Amino acid sequence: MMEAQIKRVHFRGILESRGKFTVEAELALQDGSLGWASSPVAIAPGRREQRRSFIQTLGPLNNEAVFSELRRHIENVRFDSQAHFDSFVAKIPAATELGADVRLVLSVAFCRASAKSQGISLLDQLVRLSGGSPAVSRPLVNIFSGGVHDSTCKVPFQQIMFTPDFGSIRANIEAGLAVYEAVESRLEKSGREFRHSASSGMQLSGVGYVELLQELHQVIGQMNYPREKAPLAIDVAAEHLRTENGSYRFGSEIVNGAELFERLKEIAQTYNVQFLEDPFDPADEELWRSAARQLSPSTVVVGDDLFSTNSANIKPGLATGILLKLNQVGSITGALQAARTAREAGLVLCVSHRSGETEDTVMCDLAVALGATYIKVGGPRRGDRIAKYNQLIRLAEQLGQI
Repeated sequence: MMEAQIKRVHFRGILESRGKFTVEAELALQDGSLGWASSPVAIAPGRREQRRSFIQTLGPLNNEAVFSELRRHIENVRFDSQAHFDSFVAKIPAATELGADVRLVLSVAFCRASAKSQGISLLDQLVRLSGGSPAVSRPLVNIFSGGVHDSTCKVPFQQIMFTPDFGSIRANIEAGLAVYEAVESRLEKSGREFRHSASSGMQLSGVGYVELLQELHQVIGQMNYPREKAPLAIDVAAEHLRTENGSYRFGSEIVNGAELFERLKEIAQTYNVQFLEDPFDPADEELWRSAARQLSPSTVVVGDDLFSTNSANIKPGLATGILLKLNQVGSITGALQAARTAREAGLVLCVSHRSGETEDTVMCDLAVALGATYIKVGGPRRGDRIAKYNQLIRLAEQLGQI
């Protein structure tokens, strides 16, 4: 990368998709190249995630003392790489005080501005930084939401998803949309009340997870999709199910780790689950290792809260896949390092959204630049989610993989 000097940084408070506050940054280089970024917000961050700021203002933030101090350290400084910039920002006390979301928007804005300065796309810039082979990821389409998304719901799982594998992003999105709309239509015709969660999955009060899995399984079966091309995915989000004594809340029951494992094995086999995310609390490492060894090779055991996009947390044998979330680590460099470490450990990559999203689609460019197997952007409802699906279509066209 060519050397870049920061001319101006501007911060503002904006709204994320749930109507809550988050942060956005604009960054200008000396040559006039501009970059911007906004940060998503988790509904229930894992305990291993880096702390974020709590923005309380809409509009310009530059005059707030801590933001003013951060700008003072960055403006007029020259950087010779993305890693140099991210490392520099991480050492500024004001950046540490504010949190990972502020560091992230600076990192992504710098990455966008640097790409423009070189006359290349953000995707090409991320490919250069990662050294990978770009490929369009398979979407994990959120069909049903439960867990922390709805305290009145009997569904312990945070998300029940459909992950079509029809060979192209166009075919996968079309299949995902067809299944989502078919489920939605069945619910409406049956008179069952439902609403859409923050991540656009459907929520039904008083309905258990078995009924929802059966509903989705039946819809897919009626479409005559081949079994191998139409698997399911489940985000257990077990850290949020764990009790103080180490057991797990599973619907109306309390089960121990071994019992939870047996339930999940049966569910994975019965309902063709190919992607099982956070089946246990991060502290239950032996259960993680057992799942990675004992579940069918066709089922990826994915660590989210377990790894928190931090290369220091990645240990061989704990899982067979990893979720990458940019705002967990707070920089492009940190996410790329986690991806490299994960690949070295043989893990399948998935790049993920958060519950509170913005119109920023950098996660799509990151997933495609890494050639991640999966991408998780929610259900095909709401503009913030649709923006991600649309960006995947653009990136596929750019790569000639539509």
